[in-house]
Amino acid sequence: MKLLIPWLLLMILLAPFVLQAQNHFIYSDSPFLSTQYKSVLVENIVSHDFNVSQANTSNIYVIINGSYDQALVELKSNLSYLEGAKLLTPYDVIRYYQDQYISEVSPLVNQTEKELLKLHELYLNLTDLKSALLANISNFMYQLNVTYGTPLGINVKAPSSVIETYKTIYLVALENYSQLNASRIAGYLTFSDPFLIFFGYNNYTNESLARAFLINFNNYSYLIFLLTGKQVPLKAITNPYNYSLQLIESKIPPPPISLSDFHKNNSWLFIVQVPSNESLNRINTFMSKVHGLVTGHLPIYAQSELYTEQNLRIIDVVTVTLVGVLLVILLRSLIPILLLIGSAVIGVEVAYSVLILLGSVGYQIYYISGLVIPPIVFGIAIDYSLLFIYRYFEELRKGSKDPLHTAFRTAGKGALFSGLSITLAFISFLASPSPLLQNIGVALVASSLSSLLPSIGFIYTSLRGVSVKALSFPRKEVPSPSDSRSKYLSFMASLALRRKYWVAVFMVIFSIISVGIFLTHTTNVNANEIVPSSSESIVGLNRLTDLFNYSIDYAIIPGNPNETFPIIYNVSHEAITRNALVYGPASYGKTLFNSSGELSDRFYSHGYTLIMFYVPYPVFSNGAINFTKWLISTGLLVGGSNAQRIDIVSNTVHTYYSFTLPLTIILILVYLGVLLRSIALPVRLALSLLFSSVVGVAVMFLVFNSVYWLSPLIVFALLFSLGIDYDMFIILRIVEERGPDDDRIRRGVEKTGLVVTAAGLILTGAFISLTAVNMQFLREIGFAVGFSILFDTFIVRPFIVPAIMSILGKYNWWPGVRRNQSNA
Repeated sequence: MKLLIPWLLLMILLAPFVLQAQNHFIYSDSPFLSTQYKSVLVENIVSHDFNVSQANTSNIYVIINGSYDQALVELKSNLSYLEGAKLLTPYDVIRYYQDQYISEVSPLVNQTEKELLKLHELYLNLTDLKSALLANISNFMYQLNVTYGTPLGINVKAPSSVIETYKTIYLVALENYSQLNASRIAGYLTFSDPFLIFFGYNNYTNESLARAFLINFNNYSYLIFLLTGKQVPLKAITNPYNYSLQLIESKIPPPPISLSDFHKNNSWLFIVQVPSNESLNRINTFMSKVHGLVTGHLPIYAQSELYTEQNLRIIDVVTVTLVGVLLVILLRSLIPILLLIGSAVIGVEVAYSVLILLGSVGYQIYYISGLVIPPIVFGIAIDYSLLFIYRYFEELRKGSKDPLHTAFRTAGKGALFSGLSITLAFISFLASPSPLLQNIGVALVASSLSSLLPSIGFIYTSLRGVSVKALSFPRKEVPSPSDSRSKYLSFMASLALRRKYWVAVFMVIFSIISVGIFLTHTTNVNANEIVPSSSESIVGLNRLTDLFNYSIDYAIIPGNPNETFPIIYNVSHEAITRNALVYGPASYGKTLFNSSGELSDRFYSHGYTLIMFYVPYPVFSNGAINFTKWLISTGLLVGGSNAQRIDIVSNTVHTYYSFTLPLTIILILVYLGVLLRSIALPVRLALSLLFSSVVGVAVMFLVFNSVYWLSPLIVFALLFSLGIDYDMFIILRIVEERGPDDDRIRRGVEKTGLVVTAAGLILTGAFISLTAVNMQFLREIGFAVGFSILFDTFIVRPFIVPAIMSILGKYNWWPGVRRNQSNA
């Protein structure tokens, strides 16, 4: 037992790392954004060239029931929990959009106002003239007498020069106008008094009438029309700016944002603006303090962190319980069970410790990477440990001279070779150009290597230090390496060997059906995949659809807007038909322009044209993601939170299927080809793994219909890597056997099948534990991987693999020498 003390000390020393591992998880996609993504390029352009500050901030939406004043007081009292936060009340938001609108249309308003200023100046002169005439009514009566008395031959008291000037103008005007109009024109031009034209021959001497006329006169628009020929309403000349603004608003309406967008029934909506890198812990604290619904993409990430912490405890408890129960059923001996669980615990501790230490050199643990470590390590470590222990029991029952050494030499070698092949498969992630896949790859490689250490070192040390009698407790002898499963395995292998061609046909047909299901079903990026539908952030997101719920997409087009106007117009027009508000050279809100105008300069800088789309859906919602996908499909460079999410998803999925998965297959083929000195065996192994993976993903789609975008990738990655174990166990045992090929295949399946089925059940139990949580995408992964492992364990390995190997016959070992053993 002394040999176990170092391992026990290691478990104790590493335990704190496991307990604090979740504190090191990150949940946002932001750390994996780089300039290879177009959305990041757009964000940089928008931020630096257009100085749009919103590109570096995120909005948190808070819906509170009650009075406005109470809600405001509560928010202000809790705002300190956030760093660098800015509270925007409904009135602040409305004012912001009004001010922004005024700023954007000011060139048009100023241009219109400029055209009215001369008329406004004339209006002011006329009002001053009217005041002067009222102050000196006798002077006005003098002008009237000259204007209308002179043509009638009445002797008017006036300087001769005035009379002469009047008569000269009158006679010229009389050539084209009537006597009355000629009199009016002559009077106006002589005295520069347009008020004279409103009188005539029959009333020009009535001083009371003249005074009343001046007092009540207000028809300046008509008077200015007579003087200038320009017909404008009175308000245009009395207040040119307000009239210009109203005129522009009638042509280009302001944003349709009002108080009703923030107040419905008894609820008020407030917006808290925070830096894009705001701490999720702070946001969770803020959410716990505010009595209302808090939502937005950062609160969704924050709650994902909260639920991950809760689910991680559930996963650990359920994994240990399920695995423990399965081990009791399979082994029915206490010490081996404790050794297997101890091996898995050490593996998990080592894996988390490695990742945390890597954090000191910049590695960040993506929460999905952290969540899959327990089931992966539990499964692999127990698989290898079980292989070791089963072979040890077999050698004990056979009476081998040195059973531990023999088990270590055979099963240990198999575990080592299999573990290295899994590690190679995971290394393909590290070579991926996708930052997210690289991050997940580090966790996967750490998991596979961490599983090897205890499954070989700890188990070997433990078996050396524990007596056979102790291993048997409470039984009288060590567990038998064969049980009732042997009959099933023997039957399946024999049936496969007899009906090998039918089995091959079955595999092809089932593969075609599975691939068809895989290709015809879609994935999603729904927020309720990473947090429960009943969570505050998701409930708030649904409530937000009835309130102010715009998310912003930024689109960039290289070049001058005059050159690209047709493209801008068509995209803007289509976006408006999709109920978006579009601000750019071809539109403002929902108003389209037929040609570029004054506003074009506002959206052009440093060789780029900016278009802002106010998408009528909350950020990360299905509607917002679908709108942004359409916008990207038009060929524009698109930025914003929705675009960044789409970029990461699209890039990761495309990179995995076009680069990482093919590289995984190539590495496995090369490694196993060298190890087994065969070409056919690695190819057959890769095809069978691909078959199990496609079937597993197809069943996942059938059960869940639309699944989270990352679920199929994780399922493929895990199955295509973990499935190597079982095939390697069988192949290495077949190599040891002697006799005809079919007999060797059957015995190899029968003898290692017990280990394979036990390991498969353990690994299934480890992943099925994920279905006990309340995060949908973990349920999808847990179910799909669990089902696929069972399918691989009880159908593919004992049924399909023997049939394919029998069909290949001697070519299984070509060009190596293994085929010669069939004659031994």
